[in-house]
Amino acid sequence: MTTLYTRTFTFKDDMSDGEVVEYWHFIMEELSPAIERVQGIRSIRFYSGAGALRADLIAIFEMDDAAAYERMLVDPEVRKMIGRAYAAWDLKLAKQSFRREITPELIKALSGRG
Repeated sequence: MTTLYTRTFTFKDDMSDGEVVEYWHFIMEELSPAIERVQGIRSIRFYSGAGALRADLIAIFEMDDAAAYERMLVDPEVRKMIGRAYAAWDLKLAKQSFRREITPELIKALSGRG
């Protein structure tokens, strides 16, 4: 069942503009392609709000199902880069959520009308 994983984050205050730009190059050129190669990950997209490239950021992963998230975390290629990705974030402000697509099958399964 299609699942969206959403991660909101901001960068640490002490990051320079150059470090922010370097981070985005790393994310777009190295980490995102590795994540998209994981079985079950359909796409990963990044969005910015009022903070431009520095704050009010959202990463949205479209996955075949929630198990793709677990596969991503244990993928050897992704795993060696994930620490670098998290190291730039202010983790006190970061949040995450999972959303599954509402389908007729889900309604049937959750309503007990099987």
